[in-house]
Amino acid sequence: MLRGLLQRLFVGPYSATLLSEGSGPMPFIGPSNAIRYTPVYRAITLISNDVARVDLEVSASGADSLLKSPSRWMSAFEFRRAMTMQLLMWGNAFAAINRTRGGELLELILLEADSVTLDVSTGAMVYKTRMYGDLTADQVFHLKAPNVTGIWGESPINLCKTSIQLLAAQEDMALKAYSNAGNPKIALVHPGPLSLEARQRIMQDYEQKHAGTANTGKPLVLAEGMRIERISSTLDDAGLQAARQYSVGDVSRLFGVPASYLSEAVGPTYGTLEWLSRMYVDACLSAWLQVWRSEILTKLATPFDSVTFDTDALVKPGVAEQMAALRTGVEGGFLTRNEARDMLDMQPLEGLDDPIVALNMGTGGGSTNLGTDTSAQEGTPNDF
Repeated sequence: MLRGLLQRLFVGPYSATLLSEGSGPMPFIGPSNAIRYTPVYRAITLISNDVARVDLEVSASGADSLLKSPSRWMSAFEFRRAMTMQLLMWGNAFAAINRTRGGELLELILLEADSVTLDVSTGAMVYKTRMYGDLTADQVFHLKAPNVTGIWGESPINLCKTSIQLLAAQEDMALKAYSNAGNPKIALVHPGPLSLEARQRIMQDYEQKHAGTANTGKPLVLAEGMRIERISSTLDDAGLQAARQYSVGDVSRLFGVPASYLSEAVGPTYGTLEWLSRMYVDACLSAWLQVWRSEILTKLATPFDSVTFDTDALVKPGVAEQMAALRTGVEGGFLTRNEARDMLDMQPLEGLDDPIVALNMGTGGGSTNLGTDTSAQEGTPNDF
């Protein structure tokens, strides 16, 4: 039954999709070159760096030690960043799990995403690797992007390559425009009829003397009553800028990264910085962290273990907001002043370990601690 299901899901081995370069006018886009465009690069590196830098704790000691030192070739940060970058680009990321003869975890060896295929034709999952040959499912740490099969990830870039192709075409158009010194498309109009040879000679003379950045600022001398007319374009400077902003928004939607994180001016849309960072963590980063958590529990630990990613550093509020919240906690009596100082990474001070309780919040017959001698305030004689 399982074999029949897998055969219906797959036709032959699954591999990283390699698209051949087409002959059409649009630029070729694939996982290997999409990262060359700055909004895509920013989105991929932002997510992968954040996944790599958050603190990770696994209750299973063996898995925790392995993820803190995955191999002799790279640090934990480099390993998690490289795996996440491959995941975002190719839709899959792989690492060979090296164990001792006794089954203890030894190291995680990063594999190239486009060097691994998945064969399910025999009813079992067999990873065919270029470096280590055939590996069983329990020998491969496999991160998968969203997909409909649950077994092989889909590359976000391949799924939405049209949007990145549009971005690439805009970059190419802008490059060609500026390589021509930003000169607009013009027509040289002659009052009389011209032969083909004369038209070609005028065009060649103009291109030789005025095309390209080296000829910027050279005067244009016209004779025989010729005049210049500018040919309108649907994508002038303002139109090109608006189109590029739209493409940046498409990249934002593709990877779930807020547009302002891609250095795009979006106006007063967001509230506080804490709100923006929390939206990024909740709507984007947490999904990729869950991909890591699921595979760690499946391949390196057990479902009864816990995997914790500490994202507090990513959603820390601004100084003013943090101070206001701590003041409310101290005045409400559920935080001591030294606890508040600790949250600000400040050293504790003597005498600030007791909570402050306001007089109007005290219970009948109870004492309040305001840091002063209450007996003197109530007129009770001091015992000398």
